[in-house]
Amino acid sequence: SERTGSRHAASEEEMKRAARNYDRHTRKAEAYEDKIDSSLTHLVSIEELRYRREREAAQQRAKVEELRERMVDLPSEEEVEEVYAKATADMREVRAELTKIKREAGNISDRMKALKEGARKAQGKLDRMNDDRARRNERIFRQNVKLAQTFEWIDQNRKMFRRRVWGPIVCEIQTETADVSAFVEQHVPYRCLVMYVVECEEDSNLLYREVRQKRNLPINISIVPLGRLEPVRHIYSHEKMDMLKRDHGILGVLEDQFVVPDPVLQVLRNEASVHAVLVGSDKTQESIDKQGLMDMLSAPGSRGGRMQQACVFTKHMNHFYKYTNNVSRYSGKTSMRVDDISQARMLAPGVSEDQKAAAEREVEKLGREIEELAPKEEEINKRYLGLQEEGQEIQRSLTEAKTAKTNLKNSQARLANARRKLEELEEAAASDSVEEKNVIIADLKKYSGCSIGELESAAQQHTVLMKNTYTLAGIKMTEDGLTATTRRLKEKLSEKKAESSSLEVEVTRAASDLKDAKKDLADFKAQAEEIAPMTDELKAKLIELPASLEEVDAALEEAAEKVDSIHDNPEVLVQYEKRKRQLAQIRDELENLNETQSNKRIQLETIKKNWEQALVNTIEKVNTLFAEYMAELGCAGEVSLRNGGEQENNRGDDNIPFYNFPEWGIEIRVKFRQESKLQVLSARVQSGGERSVSTIMYLMALQGLMVCPFRCVDEINQGLDERNERLVFKRIVLNSTKPPNGSSAPHQHSGQYFLITPKLLPNLTDIENEDVTVLCILNGPYNFKHFSDWDVDKFLGLRKHALRDTCHAGNQLSPNEEEEEENERTSRGGGTPQRKKRKTNS
Repeated sequence: SERTGSRHAASEEEMKRAARNYDRHTRKAEAYEDKIDSSLTHLVSIEELRYRREREAAQQRAKVEELRERMVDLPSEEEVEEVYAKATADMREVRAELTKIKREAGNISDRMKALKEGARKAQGKLDRMNDDRARRNERIFRQNVKLAQTFEWIDQNRKMFRRRVWGPIVCEIQTETADVSAFVEQHVPYRCLVMYVVECEEDSNLLYREVRQKRNLPINISIVPLGRLEPVRHIYSHEKMDMLKRDHGILGVLEDQFVVPDPVLQVLRNEASVHAVLVGSDKTQESIDKQGLMDMLSAPGSRGGRMQQACVFTKHMNHFYKYTNNVSRYSGKTSMRVDDISQARMLAPGVSEDQKAAAEREVEKLGREIEELAPKEEEINKRYLGLQEEGQEIQRSLTEAKTAKTNLKNSQARLANARRKLEELEEAAASDSVEEKNVIIADLKKYSGCSIGELESAAQQHTVLMKNTYTLAGIKMTEDGLTATTRRLKEKLSEKKAESSSLEVEVTRAASDLKDAKKDLADFKAQAEEIAPMTDELKAKLIELPASLEEVDAALEEAAEKVDSIHDNPEVLVQYEKRKRQLAQIRDELENLNETQSNKRIQLETIKKNWEQALVNTIEKVNTLFAEYMAELGCAGEVSLRNGGEQENNRGDDNIPFYNFPEWGIEIRVKFRQESKLQVLSARVQSGGERSVSTIMYLMALQGLMVCPFRCVDEINQGLDERNERLVFKRIVLNSTKPPNGSSAPHQHSGQYFLITPKLLPNLTDIENEDVTVLCILNGPYNFKHFSDWDVDKFLGLRKHALRDTCHAGNQLSPNEEEEEENERTSRGGGTPQRKKRKTNS
């Protein structure tokens, strides 16, 4: 048994050593097979790379020829540099000339602005001087402080009076010449010149009470009932007046030489007889001296009678005289008085003629300087515009030269890059790869021999392994269990063989998969090395990347060519075709949408044209009425359509505009002072009262253009002065009580108009219109708690009882009361009610 055990151990050790050797030789054989596969793959890639380089070289050669042909059509570098240098020099000269002219134009423009500003100020000064009435009033009030205080109080409290208050008379008189001013001031008494004129007794009492009694200010008041000018009987007939004008140089009566309102003229007639005073000339003075004109004027009429008073103003050698023939009450004889007329003080012009003349000369001087400077300004502006156009033309030439220069450099760079690339491709295609292929073939032979040797050694070791296995099995068998042991060993041997066969199949399959994977890895590695092998040379090239725009463009083109040389990817082509179809579909949809949009915009343009025309017609009607109503107030106004214009069209459709409808609106422009201009109604420009006047007049203008059962405004009259409030109330009454279209039918009306206000001015004559109803809303602790408490029958009954108690007959009713009670009884019994006015005895 020891011998058997020793043999068993030796056989087992020999078997293990054979198994290890078998595995070692198998692995080496597989390694050599991998090297063989890699070499075969490299050999195939060398051939494919050579064919691809030859194809790329042919494409690059065609591109070089194309670039060379393009270069032939381009100008030479010397020509481009010459054109560029000439354009640069011309531009430098034009800029210098533009700078010079711009400086001159700036000086002229500054001078023109200064002249215009001076002319504006001088014209404003002259306009203020021409407002002679205001300057004269200032001087009058400055000389008479109490008169100024009286006028200030009247002007601030005009709404307290029933009718207009005129005066003082000296402020109402307007004369054309200084001569007439002197005549009027000499003839009219001072007390009359400072007199105020009212049109009713109530206003006279109010004025006297407030000014004289309460404020202790002196005041003269004259009453002209309702401000009416009464007819006057002239003392000289038309025939005699024509004779005086023709033969004696009479210019007319004094009242024809100045302008005053009718109430003031009536006072002047009453107080100073301005209708009977004659105004003459140098010829009149001569008639008085030589022909006895004053006696002729005072002579009785053709029918006899008394001598009459005469008054004449004459002129002689720039001196003015007043001749007055007074008739004595007792003797009936005349006595002549001659007065020397001095210059007017109160009625003198507000500004002297010398000052006006100086201001006019200053305005004319500045106007002449502006007229002389305007041609120079226009000429230098024309020169500046001409040089600008010339500079623009030169700038275009310079831009073209720059573009040509850049194109030439880019073309040269592209051609150089293409030639360099062609040389690299030709050199790579012409390189000899036979030596490299021989080296690869030699390696294949060496690797094949080594692989075969290793496989033979593995087979030998496998034989030794099997032999030792058999020996070990025989040794283990004993004589007693030889048959069973042999059987078991055979079964085990069969299992081992099956396992060995299965392992061999798996090893073979794994070797095949490993071979395929190594082949794919080699292919991918070759492709990666072909596309971008990371070598020291590549690293150096990355450092030498282009730095200019031209070189970058050339590099981009070279990169594009490299991309084009890569083999097509089928998935990319499929995605490209899919995107292409989607893009075509989207373009069709966009075209349909653009066509629909164009149709809609054409429809919008048609609708807008009709709508705008109707809107413009309506606004023109409103503007006509609004301007008329504002003119009645002594103001001006207009209503216009503010067009919002057109929005910028960024969609490429130049035929259809984009209207900015949200910016459209009504624009109201008003003017409340003579010297101002029409301005847009705004809280920043007009006062609250002016805005209220404009608003109500605009509403009145709208009222006639639309049908409405009733209208209601709240406190529209608040903030208005007395004059405007009266005029506004008058306009509201006229528009609200006037039947539409001039019809007088009962069912034709303008609608009810409710004016809600906490107060109204006193003495509103328009409130007496029969179509106006005043509703006073009362409130307080003594009013009825409920509307049903208003019982007319109850009130009448209480009144009857009170009258019954006061009758002379005690419980007997008077005949009138009996009749009234009978009528009341009949009314309550269902009969027709008959009401009569109650007659009571005082």
